[in-house]
Amino acid sequence: MWVRRMCRLLGCKEASLPVRYLGIPLGANPRLVKTWKPVIDKVEDKLSLWKAKTLNKAGKLVLIKSVLNSLPIYYLSLYKMPKTVAEKLISLQRRFLWSTEDGRHGVPLVKWEIVMAPKQVGGLGVGDAVIRNTALLFKWWWRFSKEDCPLWKKVVCSCNSMNPTVMLQGQPAPIRGGPWRDICQLQISELQLREKMISGLSMELDMFPRLFSVSTLQGSVIGDCGFWDGLEWIWSFQWRRELFQWELDLVHQLHEMLQSVKPTNEKEDGVVWKFDKTEVYSTASFGKVLHAEVLPEEITSYSFTRTVWKGLVPPRVELLTWFVLVGRVNTKDRLCRFRVIPQQDNRCVLCDKAEETVFHLFLECETTWKVWCAWLRALGRQWSLPGTLKDHFESWTKLSVRKVDRKRWFLGFFAVIWTTWLERNGRLFRDHTSSMEDIINRSFRYSEEWSGVDPFGC
Repeated sequence: MWVRRMCRLLGCKEASLPVRYLGIPLGANPRLVKTWKPVIDKVEDKLSLWKAKTLNKAGKLVLIKSVLNSLPIYYLSLYKMPKTVAEKLISLQRRFLWSTEDGRHGVPLVKWEIVMAPKQVGGLGVGDAVIRNTALLFKWWWRFSKEDCPLWKKVVCSCNSMNPTVMLQGQPAPIRGGPWRDICQLQISELQLREKMISGLSMELDMFPRLFSVSTLQGSVIGDCGFWDGLEWIWSFQWRRELFQWELDLVHQLHEMLQSVKPTNEKEDGVVWKFDKTEVYSTASFGKVLHAEVLPEEITSYSFTRTVWKGLVPPRVELLTWFVLVGRVNTKDRLCRFRVIPQQDNRCVLCDKAEETVFHLFLECETTWKVWCAWLRALGRQWSLPGTLKDHFESWTKLSVRKVDRKRWFLGFFAVIWTTWLERNGRLFRDHTSSMEDIINRSFRYSEEWSGVDPFGC
């Protein structure tokens, strides 16, 4: 009755929870999948299969990245994403990327973990919504440590009986449920990795773990670790018990190290983020550190491919070259393994002398090798057949020191890969065979088209 009276007085409508505010359903349970339905529906609408029919894989990757980057930040900044929702988002992305031209499910070329991994470590850079969610939630740790006492911090501390002057890692987790409890628990399963991310905000001395373990100043700021004697700063550490002799030697080493450190009383003590050069927290730096710790060697072994993404050639050419270098192209040997084509139909289309593998098609085949040799003659170099495509790529792209020459070699590598793939597909699907001279000239034309100039002109 009172609510209705106040609504009439204020001229507003009566409503009930949950209500939407800034795109967030206030009062809703973030652990329920239906709370995340607007996010799932948005991704499903953006990654519809009719769009997949009109895009190549490079275009699909661009669209997937843009959709992930446009996910509602308010959701990811406040709510921990349920595992079911994360799996649904990955399912929609995977279906969109690997779907065929007629909208059916295609054969995945690589594991989805490789697709999500950053390009710098050998992946395709799509990104992981769960890691982004964790990075955005961890930003509240940074703000809690960095900001003095804004209104939101007063409310959080009042509701959860927390001390606003102590960093979060030094306080017990909230007993009451809700978003803040999920934020404090931090969505990282491995304890060691969780502690490393938290240490990015702390001021502990990693070089003296024994002293840190017996200190009463754990989680304190620098101002609590000493005092001013006139204009001179005196370090004063406090211990939970009397130190042993060998621990006193460590204290002596610590003081010697701190002699060169000159604190100033002109500034307030503050927290810095040690995983970024700017010492300011960013979700990108958080994700970079987290990826470096959790990615398996299978993915990081592809880190040499990061130089592919220089923007020298069209994205679809870069993507094909990346698939070639990691050995995941739908050559005949791969299609035979998946029983897409008969086992006996595995001969190379270009030379008809050996099984069509990635290494054979793009390097060992006599037709392809003649194209490589034509480029080597044009560049004035001699070469021997390398053992792997990785060796070939690294020797081919790291030989020259001058930037202009290095770009020319990169373009040559891309041109040979692209020309070989087009010629192979032309013979296989259109029954069109080009002469050796036409294949070589076509590779030079592609290089000229991408660079805008004659690759061997003055």
